[in-house]
Amino acid sequence: MGNELKNAQDRTDAKMRFSRLHLDELLHYTRKGSGDDFDRSHTESFLFQLIGVRDAFLQELNLHYKCKLELHKVSINSLRGYFRKNGTKCDELEELRTLEDKKDSWLYAAIEMRNHSTHRRSVSREFYVGGSEDGQVHLINPGTNESLGEDYASTFQMWCREMEQLVETLRDSYLKKIQLT
Repeated sequence: MGNELKNAQDRTDAKMRFSRLHLDELLHYTRKGSGDDFDRSHTESFLFQLIGVRDAFLQELNLHYKCKLELHKVSINSLRGYFRKNGTKCDELEELRTLEDKKDSWLYAAIEMRNHSTHRRSVSREFYVGGSEDGQVHLINPGTNESLGEDYASTFQMWCREMEQLVETLRDSYLKKIQLT
């Protein structure tokens, strides 16, 4: 494996650690769901870093498949364009795109929330007082305007696990292709 690809993998892994760091701070040092600046800034930072994992992984695909796209031009669309133009397919990219496009997927919700909180305004929340969900704070997916249906702490923890598993699966997929060639 080339040094450039190893550096890209290290960057993807670093972005995952950064998202976990912001999540840990959000869960342990904020007043849960307070909506104060510390809470909101860590929510936004977590989302930014989590989607940054996906963005960094795209650079891995760019390098592995020798697309030769400039660093600042690497995106799902530019990579898809490269493969279409060359009449080839990238299974890992298509799996990622399929997950992103499904409105009921965790990745769709995370991207919508990151984009919304970065470019528009804070993500809306539902606060529960009393009953079986007392103390829970549910986030509203700005892409569907629906509640995520569980406490944001659990949601974010699940998204971290899902992102780690996704990167591991997709990375294993393209690395196996290296071994076959």
